[in-house]
Amino acid sequence: MTDDFRLLQFADNPVVWAILGLALFCYVLQFNLILCRIDEDWKIQVKTWLKVLPVLLSALPLLGLLGTIAGLLTTFRSMAISGSLDQQMLLGSGIADALITTQLGLITVIPGLLLQSLIHFRHQEKSI
Repeated sequence: MTDDFRLLQFADNPVVWAILGLALFCYVLQFNLILCRIDEDWKIQVKTWLKVLPVLLSALPLLGLLGTIAGLLTTFRSMAISGSLDQQMLLGSGIADALITTQLGLITVIPGLLLQSLIHFRHQEKSI
């Protein structure tokens, strides 16, 4: 593994795609709510999405943990099957591959929570 980090090296991991897809959906929805004109329809939409968005955003780090567990299981399974390979190198690269999903889940949830707070604040401000 090189010092240069590239997300494309994890492109075959379906959990990475699930995290990126869910995060993109949440971000597009949140930016749409932030940039829309504030009227009665906006208030109704925001009231609905403020109930759903926390659930969607909380799934991001959980998906990251799922990817970590799956990656660790794959690593240990590979170690058990191939006893002749350099297990230290296999273990090091396998754990790095497994932990990338946790990192990605945490990195993607933080901006989403900040945007949700902004939407919540604007909704409270316009409801008064």
